[in-house]
Amino acid sequence: MSGVEQAPPSELEEVNPLPPRLVLYTSSSLAHSSCHNMSGGGLTSSNSERGACWIQEADYFSVVHPTSCGCSAPYFGPPITAHCGGGTFLLFMGLLDTYINQQCDIADPCGRVKNQEIPRATYDFVVVGGGSGGSVVASRLSEVPEWNVLLLEAGGDEPPGTQVPSMLIGYFGSEIDWKFHTEPEEKACLGFPEKKCPWIRGKVLGGCSVINGMMYLRGHPKDYDSWEKAGNSGWGYSDVLPYFLKSEDNLEIEDMDPGYHGVGGYLTVQHFPDRPAMAQQILRAGEELGYPIVNDMNGRNFSGFTVAQMKTRNGSRVSSARAFLRPVRDRPNLHIMLNTTVSKILIDKQSTRMYGVEFIRDGKKQTVQVSKEVILSGGAVNSPQILLLSGIGPSEDLAKAQVPLIKDVPGVGKNLHNHVAFFLEFHVKNDTAKFDLDWTVTTDYLLNRKGPMSSTGLSQVTAKLNTKYADPSGNDPDLQIFFGGYLADCAKTGEVGDILNDEQPSDPRIISMSPVVLHPKSNGYIKLKSNNPLDHPLIYANYLTHPDDIKTLIEGVKVSLRLSQTKTLQKYGFELSPTPIPDCDKPGMKFGSDEYWECAIRHATGPENHQAGSCKMGPASDPDSVVDDKLHVRGIRGIRVMDASVMPRVVSANTAATVMMIAEKGSDMVKTFWNKQTVKPGSTRYIAHSESSGNVGLSNRLASGNGGRNVTVVGNGNDSRSKPVPAATQSFGSFPKQVAIPQYNTSGYGASAYKPFDHNTHAIPQYHHGWQGNNGYHGGYSKPFYVDPVKPKSSSGTFPSPSVKGDYSRSFGNTQGYGGHGNTVRDNSAVTGYPVSNTWNGHMTRFGQTWRINGNRP
Repeated sequence: MSGVEQAPPSELEEVNPLPPRLVLYTSSSLAHSSCHNMSGGGLTSSNSERGACWIQEADYFSVVHPTSCGCSAPYFGPPITAHCGGGTFLLFMGLLDTYINQQCDIADPCGRVKNQEIPRATYDFVVVGGGSGGSVVASRLSEVPEWNVLLLEAGGDEPPGTQVPSMLIGYFGSEIDWKFHTEPEEKACLGFPEKKCPWIRGKVLGGCSVINGMMYLRGHPKDYDSWEKAGNSGWGYSDVLPYFLKSEDNLEIEDMDPGYHGVGGYLTVQHFPDRPAMAQQILRAGEELGYPIVNDMNGRNFSGFTVAQMKTRNGSRVSSARAFLRPVRDRPNLHIMLNTTVSKILIDKQSTRMYGVEFIRDGKKQTVQVSKEVILSGGAVNSPQILLLSGIGPSEDLAKAQVPLIKDVPGVGKNLHNHVAFFLEFHVKNDTAKFDLDWTVTTDYLLNRKGPMSSTGLSQVTAKLNTKYADPSGNDPDLQIFFGGYLADCAKTGEVGDILNDEQPSDPRIISMSPVVLHPKSNGYIKLKSNNPLDHPLIYANYLTHPDDIKTLIEGVKVSLRLSQTKTLQKYGFELSPTPIPDCDKPGMKFGSDEYWECAIRHATGPENHQAGSCKMGPASDPDSVVDDKLHVRGIRGIRVMDASVMPRVVSANTAATVMMIAEKGSDMVKTFWNKQTVKPGSTRYIAHSESSGNVGLSNRLASGNGGRNVTVVGNGNDSRSKPVPAATQSFGSFPKQVAIPQYNTSGYGASAYKPFDHNTHAIPQYHHGWQGNNGYHGGYSKPFYVDPVKPKSSSGTFPSPSVKGDYSRSFGNTQGYGGHGNTVRDNSAVTGYPVSNTWNGHMTRFGQTWRINGNRP
């Protein structure tokens, strides 16, 4: 223990806020690891890569912070103490803030993007807004090395504290929030100051993905099919699904519905490592009401109760900037300028051709020239505002704001809509209100990246349900319920079991349920307040102006009440808070009646942060459309929009995943337009395939869309180990441009090897794998499956004559036993027409289940 000092808990309050060493009081039962060679200055424990070394000494742990993570400290941003409630929280929360900022994997000072101080005079592309969409676009366009890409972001970099999932509320209303408000509402938000609803929007690199609830949901296939039916070709579910898969690196793919998830993308998706015990009770309560528990709400089933997968890795948040920008920060052709507000896009009025961007930085206006395109990714508020400031929008509104007209596009700012919610508070009488953050929780997180700080508490639980107003065909919910509680975000002393309210020590714990309208029919709009780009625009949300929205919310309240009254939750003493909304507590209005709930909803309206539609995608015949199905702004050359504002109608889910999909698909459109497509549009790296009719149908849709996608079909084995090809792959012979992996069998033994691609028969080569038998590991082999990239497969499984030459599948690797690994080198140039050569790592998780492909990110 040489070189480590001990201190009793009483000395904690005297510790310097930035100590090189600090002792934390905790339970001796907490998992720990040991550090060695401390006197020599080395950190050799399993946690040293996190910038902290832990040493057990009776009931104490010592945390030894390095003097540096190897790089200068990042922007720390607003402290996490701000929202907790005053001076009594400063000591503990201040210390916790220090610890978080000094964790090298969380602060990530060496992995941060570089803030470009002096831009080039000209760029090929300028991306406006570095949020959920813009981060993806900048990353993808800069994959083309000869393109110079500039990303302009109004905010700064992510504060380290935002990476801790339980701290999300602490940044609402802070300097990394735009702090928008609606204009006074007529039928909603009546209990808010001036009847203005607050809109939380991220003003930070990564945008709302830095401060949202992290839930990874995509919505319903009908959401996207309805976009296509409205005249937006190529935006149906089968068209967009590959772009969800392209981004995704699902770390739990074996547990998800096959065919709906991807691996190898930038965005890590998995469940939180921690969930409150109450989460399971809520699922059981839903089951008691007759609703199913759904494991994968992005798969086959869209209705029921679930614990959602989240955008998280190693117990921390994965924002779009962290996922898509930090890994490519050293690209010489990608520049990122932070704290830079775009004032307008420069457009030649006669030719209606974009030629540059004007922006404000450090109080000074600057411009850059743009040779190819400007991509607007500012979100549903900022994107229409920038178009309006640039002279694109309704001519009358622009004249009032004294903005010179470039193009009269009446739909700019129209069609604005959002999910709307109502917050219900329940008392859990059998549990006392106490802080869920304490020293034990803190040390578990700092040591292991586990425990309550690694999650958002009950907010990871959600339900999607059909009310009596839903589509009668079923499985297309019109109502979502969010839950809240058990959030480890604040503490006064860090003492375990510290009571929340000293004056009322017997107060019960509070759990919230928030029903949400998934298909809102109320529309609003955005207008300029002035021609000053630093002024917030005027936002008219028009919440609850359509009667169907209020009816659906009242039904949601009733479902929530029934849920609280189930036997499962009554064991904990669930009881609706008896305090009525003041303006609704009046004679003749009975508490709990439909009339009361309508009054309560209109006064205590809860806007979600899923704003969409204000730069609507649609055909030219739609007067409200702003962009076409290639995302070009109508009547203007050189501007596209890629964010939630292009959604014709908001999807029935949290919007972050959909925005990233739009950015992925839009980036491919740009590459195709400029003939720099290096990856087949719509290519899919992973399809987990079985012989079920549902999976066959899904895979057929994927392969047939857009003239044929490069779909990798995975044949799932069975216990017989005899069929060389599953039935599902047989159906793929009629579609062009495919590669199919054969089903493996064990009809023979032999050393691991592979055979080259057979140019004469078009056979995908044999590959060998091992399986675990009673006598150890045996080598097996697989017969080739014959597939023609152009012609249908003949009944004999061979081709009459080869129609495509070329080494489009050089070799498949092998696997050794359960969980074995192999390498696969593919050159699909002859199939796709594009010079792609990637090295992939194969992974067979269990015999008869999934052949998992991880590879280079295209």
